[in-house]
Amino acid sequence: MMREANIWEYLKNHRNGDIIVDLRSETMYAFGTIPGAINIPVERIAELYDLPKEKTICLFCQVGEISGQFAELLSDAGYNTCNLTGGYREYLRQSITPQD
Repeated sequence: MMREANIWEYLKNHRNGDIIVDLRSETMYAFGTIPGAINIPVERIAELYDLPKEKTICLFCQVGEISGQFAELLSDAGYNTCNLTGGYREYLRQSITPQD
């Protein structure tokens, strides 16, 4: 099953045990990411299929488009996935100008 969640709503309410995956490049990841996220860049995408199926896999990229496509692919393969909409760009925007 694949669902979508605004990145900030997810971070306010996420469940412990979910795996948060940053699909951006290693360089972008090194400059900043969401706390607790692991980095699996798009060019190493096959590694996503090594993640445990019993966990929810939450994906994000820069704006949420690529992560949505990969969340659907993983969902089709039997994973419970979540696309974090807005991506890292939304995370940064909200970090700078928080909104309720």
